[in-house]
Amino acid sequence: MSPTPCPDLEVLFAELEAGEGPALDHAAECEACAAVMEEHRLLENDLYRLADPLPPPSLVVNVMARVAESPVPQRREVWTGLAILLTSLGVGLGFLFTNDRALGRMGTAFAASVRDGRMFVEGLFSGAHALWSTAGLAVACIVAFVVFTSLFGLKRLVGSPPPSLSEA
Repeated sequence: MSPTPCPDLEVLFAELEAGEGPALDHAAECEACAAVMEEHRLLENDLYRLADPLPPPSLVVNVMARVAESPVPQRREVWTGLAILLTSLGVGLGFLFTNDRALGRMGTAFAASVRDGRMFVEGLFSGAHALWSTAGLAVACIVAFVVFTSLFGLKRLVGSPPPSLSEA
């Protein structure tokens, strides 16, 4: 045994990782600390020899097949979404009704949006009227093109088959 007291294991292992320090110098002279370090080295070697087992190659395909076999009923999804919506609304309304300042700010903001919204709609109609009176046929053609392109794109998305398991 050395005349100095043995260091804490945390200090010893930290200095072992760093490769230098007074605790390592102590361990070179102390049989008990040297035994602890040797045991740690052997345990570390044993842990490095262990290998994590790899999952089977067919794991993803099997999981995706099981998911495809048992889809969640649409009714459950609707009820879950409705529960989330109602909970959110309840918490929000509870906050508004328990906080006078928030309720006052919401009322003021709603009144301002109604006032500003009316002016916005009037400006929008005025702009549409000016655009229609100057280039009515071109506007109608562009709007029809955008609407039909969107509809055909949606039809193509809805009509496409679901992706296969190999694509997922």
